[in-house]
Amino acid sequence: MRTKRAPFGVAVGAALALVSQRAWAEELSAESAADRAVRASYEAAAARSGERAAQARVDSASYAFLPRLGLSARYVRLSDFTPSPLFPFAIAATTAPAGTVSPPIVSTGPVSIAPILNNYALDATLTLPVSDYVLRLARGLQAAKHGREAAEWESVVADSRARLAGKIGFYEWIRANAAVDAAQRSLTEARAHLADVKSQLGQGNASRADALRVDSAAASAEAALAEASAQRATAEAQLRTLLHLPDAEPLGTRDGVSAPLEPVAREEAEWLSEAYRTRAELRGLDAAESSARAQAGVARAAYIPTAGVFANATYANPNPRYFPPEAAWHATWAVGVSLTWTPTDIPGAQADATFAEARGDALAAQRNALRDLLAVEVVQHFESARAAGAKVAATDKQLESASEAYRVTRSLYANARATTSNVLDAEADLARARLVWVNARVDARVARARLEHAAGRDQSAAAP
Repeated sequence: MRTKRAPFGVAVGAALALVSQRAWAEELSAESAADRAVRASYEAAAARSGERAAQARVDSASYAFLPRLGLSARYVRLSDFTPSPLFPFAIAATTAPAGTVSPPIVSTGPVSIAPILNNYALDATLTLPVSDYVLRLARGLQAAKHGREAAEWESVVADSRARLAGKIGFYEWIRANAAVDAAQRSLTEARAHLADVKSQLGQGNASRADALRVDSAAASAEAALAEASAQRATAEAQLRTLLHLPDAEPLGTRDGVSAPLEPVAREEAEWLSEAYRTRAELRGLDAAESSARAQAGVARAAYIPTAGVFANATYANPNPRYFPPEAAWHATWAVGVSLTWTPTDIPGAQADATFAEARGDALAAQRNALRDLLAVEVVQHFESARAAGAKVAATDKQLESASEAYRVTRSLYANARATTSNVLDAEADLARARLVWVNARVDARVARARLEHAAGRDQSAAAP
């Protein structure tokens, strides 16, 4: 029976998919995870939408500078009626030319104008609010631009939060992977010890109690491996959810916890100074405060009259400026200057200005409060990063010592110079040292990422 081959295109597509999956598995890192987290973040997407909305408000404020052109077309059908006479008395009329002898005068009766029942009109009005250009529109555009700047900084903040979450998610995932590797090594060592004890038991050189203790230690190592595997599965699920990765897409990385770590450079004051300069939250609050102050100026523009110029063109049938009216199209125009003022709007404008100023004061207070929080946050993460670096150096020595102690103890046990208890203690110390070493190195990476975020270093590249 011949097997049915897959179509060439399907085979090529499957091969390309496999290659892309392997490429992704090889390229996942803290930075790539951070970039993908930004693209997958709903918070960042919402901030970008808010940025587009702020740009639309700037466009609307810019378009307000255009002269206001109003166009209208109108048709009106009037009801028929008998008009009143212009002169309710008889008018004498003669047909003789001037300078000749008049014939007898003939009375024509009362004079009236016949109504025109069909009315058509085309009207165009151009208005320029001259005073608004200075008092309202310019300040409104300024407020909109500051609002757009605040929205841009909010987008930077959302992106930086997503980047930090992506890095931490990646670090927790490699922590879980390293913990599984450590548990597997401990289980391998426990099983090797168990095999040695069973061999010694068969030769009569070990007791059943020793075999049971080692067997119990091996079972504990298996349980620790199962727990570490469960934690790895949880960390992977969290990372996939954060990056919006499908379950079918493999996860892999070249990075590991054994990669060298850079020491924390510079002094605490320099990190804090960088945070004050670059943190997008502070810059966004500055822009939002400026927008509120400008909005207060727009509200105060209602205190004084509005001056403007206008031009009007009318093409109508009949044109109301022609008398007597006739059923014919005529064009007329008019230009003028207007001055309008609504004193009753002043109380509401005062309330709007007070509201905007109060909002500006509140934003200024929030900025000052955030500066205080940053002072504590930067110090906290700076000290955590330094302590984590010191802990990494200590755990390196601890792991080296525990590894050497285990090697020596195993060698002594093989020569009947150490007991089972000595080997179990050495195994336990080595297992703990491995986990402490893994946690210390990952904690150092997390602390460094948090310090850089606190200083705004992950925001400077995306600054508007």
